[in-house]
Amino acid sequence: MNKKSTRMGYLMLLPSVLLILVLILYPTVNTIYQSFFEIRTQTAALGPKFVGFRNYVKAFQDEHFWDTLWWTLAFTAVSVALELIIGMGLALLMNRKIPGQGLVRTAVLIPWGIPTVVSGIIWTQFFAQNGIVNSTLAAFNLIKEPLSWLGNEWLAKLTILIADVWKNTPYMSLLLLSGLLTISRDYYEAAEIDGAGKFRQFTHITLPLIKATMSVTVLFRIISAMRVYDLIVAMTAGGPAGRTETVSMYAVNTYFTYGNTGYGATLSVLMLIISVGISMFFVDSLKTKGSV
Repeated sequence: MNKKSTRMGYLMLLPSVLLILVLILYPTVNTIYQSFFEIRTQTAALGPKFVGFRNYVKAFQDEHFWDTLWWTLAFTAVSVALELIIGMGLALLMNRKIPGQGLVRTAVLIPWGIPTVVSGIIWTQFFAQNGIVNSTLAAFNLIKEPLSWLGNEWLAKLTILIADVWKNTPYMSLLLLSGLLTISRDYYEAAEIDGAGKFRQFTHITLPLIKATMSVTVLFRIISAMRVYDLIVAMTAGGPAGRTETVSMYAVNTYFTYGNTGYGATLSVLMLIISVGISMFFVDSLKTKGSV
């Protein structure tokens, strides 16, 4: 009976394994393979030309690649940090027994439920020359003329960060809330008896008990932020002058728009290596905490 159950279990897993092989493993291996060749759609009839690590050397010498990488890393660090702080506040709020708690939780999650491209278009309208942001600032005499939010490099980056934080903070707060719900009220009641205030309860009870949840949540958001694509395409399309283009956008444009398949694959592989490195760091950190 056990052998039959085990065999049936493997058969049930087979469709998922096949999907992983077809949709994840094969494209990954094929992309790594292509990165060692010079492949261009314009000269596809001539076939791929093996160039070894030349594409990787080219990437490290590519100034635009470094610009997109630094912007991607900065965007990831700032957005995830803000989302963690705001998300924690929202999670603590949603964890409190207050009137209309269900309504508050629903309202907080609305931005996360909106498709990313739609969110980008909405925020683009907000920050347009005649948008609500410029109109509001002008109404309070804070600006003399409309700001070109999406035409200036730093203003465009600021608007992207605002849009991303608005969109993804609910996701962060939802995962943090799941961690908060696992903490027994007995800890807080004991702390209150001992005279501990709210801040000490937060630092000595809440944070230590949701550290693992926080680490996993931050890991998920870092990986997601590192490959941000659709939000920026919807808002600036990488402009002005490519200053808001991320590594993912650069890889996609190189691969599909410019037809340089080999070099586009190389950029994708480098992004994969960075993401795997970050993931391994977090997983190792979680193992260390678990062992202690």
